[in-house]
Amino acid sequence: MKKSSLFFVLLCLFQISKLGFCLAGSVHTANNNENKRHRFISVTDFGAVGDGKTDDTQAFLKTWEAVCNGVSHKSFLVPLGKTCMLKPLKFAGPCKSSSITFVIRGNLVAPGYTWDVGNFPEWISFDSINGLVVKGGGVKGGGTLDSRGSVWWGSGHAQDKDRPTAMHFNNCNGLRMYNLQHLNSPRNHIGLTGSKNISISGLNLTAPGDSPNTDGIDISNCVGVDIRDSVISTGDDCIAINSGSSYINITGLFCGPGHGISVGSLGKNGEFATVEEVRVKNCTLSNTTNGVRIKTYQNGLGYARKISFEDIRMVDSKNPIIIEQNYINRGKIEEVSFENSNYQNRGGKNRFHKTESGNGRGVKVSDVRYSRIYGSSASDEAVTFNCNADLGCEDIVMDHVNIVSAKAGQGVSASCTNVRGSYFYSPINCIKKH
Repeated sequence: MKKSSLFFVLLCLFQISKLGFCLAGSVHTANNNENKRHRFISVTDFGAVGDGKTDDTQAFLKTWEAVCNGVSHKSFLVPLGKTCMLKPLKFAGPCKSSSITFVIRGNLVAPGYTWDVGNFPEWISFDSINGLVVKGGGVKGGGTLDSRGSVWWGSGHAQDKDRPTAMHFNNCNGLRMYNLQHLNSPRNHIGLTGSKNISISGLNLTAPGDSPNTDGIDISNCVGVDIRDSVISTGDDCIAINSGSSYINITGLFCGPGHGISVGSLGKNGEFATVEEVRVKNCTLSNTTNGVRIKTYQNGLGYARKISFEDIRMVDSKNPIIIEQNYINRGKIEEVSFENSNYQNRGGKNRFHKTESGNGRGVKVSDVRYSRIYGSSASDEAVTFNCNADLGCEDIVMDHVNIVSAKAGQGVSASCTNVRGSYFYSPINCIKKH
């Protein structure tokens, strides 16, 4: 081969390799430019591997430090296609920016082993962060959290205190969370405490129906919570509204399996507990152990009031409507409706022992309205109001409550103890009008 030909070949090879280098560089530059354009800080910038096995905890904490302490508003990013394994960690504020966005386009998984819950009561926690936005991948996919709760559900972690909450938000005013999928929490999937003005939508929370105490969303000491257009299928309450909470709106929820939507339990250990201004509307409860429920302890104090359940569809749900004012916690893991009360089932019909506590205590339940509740009951008793002999339940209104038996050819009944209120166009009722 002539020297001129050899030179020409080498020149061509050099140009081709240069082109490949430029193309690779352009792809890397394009990704960086996209992050800059959208003002993202990615966990991969701080060394996250995202293979589902490598511990990426420190990379997440470093990314959070950069986002939280940054002067300009930038978003925390878990990139699409990455699955990051995280040990228990806390994202703490306050942050310099008035709003922080946490974008999960990839997936997060917990370790496949248990840990000391005394030191780490939550898997992922957010504390004292105002204006926090947590969002999943949406139409682009991703946004899944797998808490690997099955390693916790055995006999070695029988009590609630022995298992962690998967995701917890404390003192996060203005929190917005949407388009997330969350699987298999060791205990409750999401905890909300001490926060105001929360908006949640587009969540899909899933755990086996027999998984212990895997509530969907637990709310405590929060004011102004709006939850809508979500699916919760777990082993306990889909949503539990606990003491100190008010102005809670739940709309467009599909719940089931699980233990329904609960206010309480309230007044445990004689505590003063309050819940008010709760509205549950346009929800479906399917194959749940309970439907819409209010539960309070006999020896507690306080009140549950101004609560409404509207346009609720029951599909083969046991005990669709319940007020249980004599709730007793016996420390059982799997709560079956009424097993923690003074309730007994005799002869196929629900019966109660009258409670004569005589101590003048109790959490007062009043101003509760059930409007347009319909569908089918898997239990013989569709409505159960078991109220305290000292306080009773007042201003309980049933308006167009029409629930039939899920069993062909059978009817349903209602049971009232110490209840005062009224009913309108409700074939199933037991309230004496006053």
